[in-house]
Amino acid sequence: MRYYLGVDWADQTHAVWVVDESGAKITARAVAHTGEGLDAWGRELDEWRAQGIDLWAAIERPDGRVVDFLLDHGVVVYPVNPKALDRARDRFRQSGAKSDPFDARVLADFLRTDHGHLRALQPSSEAAQELKLLTEDCQRHIRQQTRLVNQLTATLKAYYPRALEVAEVTSALAREFLPAYPTPAALAALTERQWQRWARAHRLTETRTDELWAVLRQPQLPVPAHVVRAKARLMQALVDQLMPVVAAVAQYRKAIDDFFASMPAAQWARTLPIGRHGITAPTLWARLGDAPERWESFRHLQAHAGTVPVTKRSGKQQQVVQFRFACDKALGPWSIRWRSSRCCRVRGRGRTTTSSAPGDTLIARRSARWVRNWLKIIFAMWQRQVPYDEQYHLATMTRQQLGQRQKQIA
Repeated sequence: MRYYLGVDWADQTHAVWVVDESGAKITARAVAHTGEGLDAWGRELDEWRAQGIDLWAAIERPDGRVVDFLLDHGVVVYPVNPKALDRARDRFRQSGAKSDPFDARVLADFLRTDHGHLRALQPSSEAAQELKLLTEDCQRHIRQQTRLVNQLTATLKAYYPRALEVAEVTSALAREFLPAYPTPAALAALTERQWQRWARAHRLTETRTDELWAVLRQPQLPVPAHVVRAKARLMQALVDQLMPVVAAVAQYRKAIDDFFASMPAAQWARTLPIGRHGITAPTLWARLGDAPERWESFRHLQAHAGTVPVTKRSGKQQQVVQFRFACDKALGPWSIRWRSSRCCRVRGRGRTTTSSAPGDTLIARRSARWVRNWLKIIFAMWQRQVPYDEQYHLATMTRQQLGQRQKQIA
């Protein structure tokens, strides 16, 4: 016997609807997101399982405390895309009315009738989950850093563009220079002796000191005094916010690098041509996870990363091929960053993997093909737990190219 649970999660109270294999309602309840509420619900789940009843649950998220709770109590969890739930509501109501208990009912019945089209959640190990959390939090800090850098850059352009020529705003030199010389007037009053003294205190080389002094002595654009006063205050506020974020990003990068080094996966993941250190490889492996049945094939991984296009064709409608937007938004940017760094490395060795042909569409298409090929390699490494072998990879590419040419000739 099997029960199907629909769980419409929320911050304070979760709506739960339970049906059996025939679709008959077993129970419906609201579970408070408290220790007492979850304990009572857990006892009910354990009693059903003690009676030999299999429990399957549908929920609109693949992670979180509720998902962990269900897994801890032996429930098979099926994450459901919110768009799929929205389409399934029309089976029960055409009016568009909705509520939390109704969504829970739709989830339970959708799982009962369409579980063949869903994939059960395959949780990774605790170490892999911790690595994923670390990389996600690090990316949040990086995005926050980027926002602050953009705001600070725009502020300096508005009243003090000369400061941007000193150093990157995220560098330690810029964080020391801006509070010391926050306005064009403060910079104009700076003498060469004072500058040399400041440069020595901040360990700048003599060559760098002379180069910067030549830049700082150039005439500046005139800016109204009221604009300088307002923007200087904003600049100081942004610098105060940026400094701890930059420090946090550096701490997270080191923590991720050290944590990943202690995992067995690092032995083969670090053999990829993306460097022996950094967060690119840990971020990739965190998205892959270590559950044995997480990925059905390399095509599954390619589609999940958004590198496989979507084809639409119906009746007399002309065939349309478009970008796949329904994908892992965290895995997509990783592919772009890795591709950029990888191409720079390859060009440095006298080879290139990119096309110089004009047209953004052609470049995007070839970029997606390039990433798809690498995801196929990464899937094989992940599945077999073997390191990357560049000679084997190049030999495989050569065989495939020869095979394609022979087919064209034939």
